[in-house]
Amino acid sequence: MEGHLRLVGTVSLKVHPIGRSSSILCSSYRHRRNTSLDCLGKGLASAVAALALLSSNSLAESRIDPIRYACEDVDRYYSGVHRTDGVDLMRELNSVVSDHRSLPYKEVWEALKILDSADVDDPEASSEVIEIYSLRAVSKRLAGKPEGWNREHLWPRSYGLVDSPSLTDLHNIRPADVNVNSSRGNKYYGECVTNSMYCLKPANKEAAPDTETDRERWAPPVQVRGDIARSLMYMAVCYGFQQPGGIPNLQLSDSPSIENREMGLLSALLKWNEIDPPSREERLRNDRICRLYQHNRNPFVDHPEYANLIWNHIDKVNRLASHTSVKAWMNEFHYNNKGKDCNEFVEIIASSSTDASRLHLILYNGANGKMYKKLSLVDEIFNVRNLGAGFSMYTAYLPLQNGPRDGMALVSVNDGDVVEVVQFLSYEGIVKACDGPAMDIESVDVKVYETEESSELDSLGLTGEETGGFEWTKFIGKATPGRPNAGQRFVAT
Repeated sequence: MEGHLRLVGTVSLKVHPIGRSSSILCSSYRHRRNTSLDCLGKGLASAVAALALLSSNSLAESRIDPIRYACEDVDRYYSGVHRTDGVDLMRELNSVVSDHRSLPYKEVWEALKILDSADVDDPEASSEVIEIYSLRAVSKRLAGKPEGWNREHLWPRSYGLVDSPSLTDLHNIRPADVNVNSSRGNKYYGECVTNSMYCLKPANKEAAPDTETDRERWAPPVQVRGDIARSLMYMAVCYGFQQPGGIPNLQLSDSPSIENREMGLLSALLKWNEIDPPSREERLRNDRICRLYQHNRNPFVDHPEYANLIWNHIDKVNRLASHTSVKAWMNEFHYNNKGKDCNEFVEIIASSSTDASRLHLILYNGANGKMYKKLSLVDEIFNVRNLGAGFSMYTAYLPLQNGPRDGMALVSVNDGDVVEVVQFLSYEGIVKACDGPAMDIESVDVKVYETEESSELDSLGLTGEETGGFEWTKFIGKATPGRPNAGQRFVAT
């Protein structure tokens, strides 16, 4: 019976046992007592020589029988993902993909020559790679040369890629023409604003004809817009939670900010994910990153539906704020920071047409779904400021639970003690209220969060103009309790 001598994780070499005719081992076993050791020695020497010869073969040949990594069994890889949406789903995916091999930056060149080869079926034999923004096939030998291609970080380095592993993550790096890459710079993704006088099509004379750009936005070829969207979603999941060494967390937003490490435009990425589903080439690339390099996967290539399950909460927040006769909303809060918690507060905006004495703030414990504090906006703990334009701001400094999954409900008590839930928000997960005015209602996760490394000057707050256009963002070192948030305007109605 034939045996196998295994070269760790790479090739299998057939070796015939002693006593059977073979060109590798001795031809006879008649004198086994005197010659078996000599025969075995000659056989092993021949086997080693054969292995040395095989090791000089191509990359494809050297990976005939690879070690199986967990990411290769796609169904089992996600078997621990049970949450259905929001930050909870995001956290579970993070626990799956964040533990992976980190490549040295110099090894990225060779990896791209395989992952983005012009011939996806025989990448080692192909002499060319495909550039992400021009979709042209160019020689692998032009890697790093001025007239060639370089390593494009889809999520730009300036938006929070400080060091490995985020800096060298292959899910985020593609070959790009040097000149086109320079034109893109660190612009966030999105189509030009309608009727913009600054829109350039194509985005660069060497880019694909269906690219476009203005002073801030960059739209890649339609053929790869979904690919790029899913790459950025992966980055937000893999590096969207507490990073080692205090490295800022990455987030997606419709208000991109280098300072806040927020990339976008989220709404454009969600749309691109829908209209450009994963192609065979994108799936092969994901498989090869798993099998050959990092040993993790991009969950949005395997499950594009995860995108809407995670990032549909901004619209939900805005809809909740507009589906009530009461014009009031939670505007900013701070709940967690490094060391002893301090400067914790909640800020609420109400229109002058709203009777503040009817409004109450209910704080909910996510661990059991029960409320742990109830306050009226006319209580002395609230400081009141007239903002003009028909709005007032109510700010209270009070202890808030640190999560995960703690909530805050803003309710209005009408004549006859009829209670209307104006808003039910939460941070670090969804809360289902088990008592109080919001009982049996599920909260809307604001999607941004603070950590044990946050500053006491950080906060989570709304930006934009009027309630229908507000969205939650993280302010790093720029909390503004008692004052309008950065980028926020109130318009009289």
